Amino acid sequence: MKIFNKISLLLFFPVLLFSCSEDKLDQESIFVDKKVEQNELDKYIEKTYTNDYNIAILYKFVEKESDLDYNLSPASYESSVRMTKLLFHLGIDPYNKITGSKKFIKSYFPKLLNYIGSPAYRNNGTFVLGTAEGGVKITLYLLNKLDESTGKDVEFLNFYYFHTMHHEFAHILHQTKGYPASFEQITGAGYVGDSWNDIYEEESAAEAGFISPYASKEPNEDFVETYSYYITLSPTQWNQRISSGGVEGKALIEAKLDIVRTYFQNIWNIDLDELRDEILARQADLANFDQTSLN
Repeated sequence: MKIFNKISLLLFFPVLLFSCSEDKLDQESIFVDKKVEQNELDKYIEKTYTNDYNIAILYKFVEKESDLDYNLSPASYESSVRMTKLLFHLGIDPYNKITGSKKFIKSYFPKLLNYIGSPAYRNNGTFVLGTAEGGVKITLYLLNKLDESTGKDVEFLNFYYFHTMHHEFAHILHQTKGYPASFEQITGAGYVGDSWNDIYEEESAAEAGFISPYASKEPNEDFVETYSYYITLSPTQWNQRISSGGVEGKALIEAKLDIVRTYFQNIWNIDLDELRDEILARQADLANFDQTSLN
């Protein structure tokens, strides 16, 4: 055993001496940074979103930016192209048009958009349409349902994507500059917290003065739901929705809308009716809007 140890030591020592000799080091690192080639969508995002607004879009399923509580799948390239074109056309550029510059969106719009191809199913069978985190990120789900047909279906687009987007953006705005306390006093006793889905359906919510069942959760959700529905629905659709709750419910929702309208005019210098008209005009022309060209 002792002989073995001596031999081992003698074998090791020359290697040790050799490894410490003063050889010239190769200046080239063995760790090579791989440059990721940009595809056409990457270039479009950089040009249209990042350069002008400092907005990044993740569409290749970046795990650390996704909710691991759900079994999710990535968005397809085609659906990502369509959403990127549509989101600018229906969700960003209308604000530019009404405010007269890119400054409003650049200052307040979330800086990270995350696309997920599949829905995010909850245990109760419902699924998440979208989420927002800290005013800096919006995640949109179910992108793989977006195709040539659904991309022209205004009701589909609003339900799955754009109502959510405007809803979350309005949260950022009221968190930046608050709305009047008088808003929550209109239906103060009617807010039910997380029980909203058990207590209210569409018609009963309208009867209680809420534009949607989810609006009954708490005042902030009520405020942004009122805003988002108003600017994405036609006047006829809006009136049908608020009239479904009868005279009393309609009056309560209209009182809330007056506060929302005044808030956006006085605080952000945005005329809600002009914004809605701009969005509706673009919705009406979707059949002629190119959703796939990235030129």
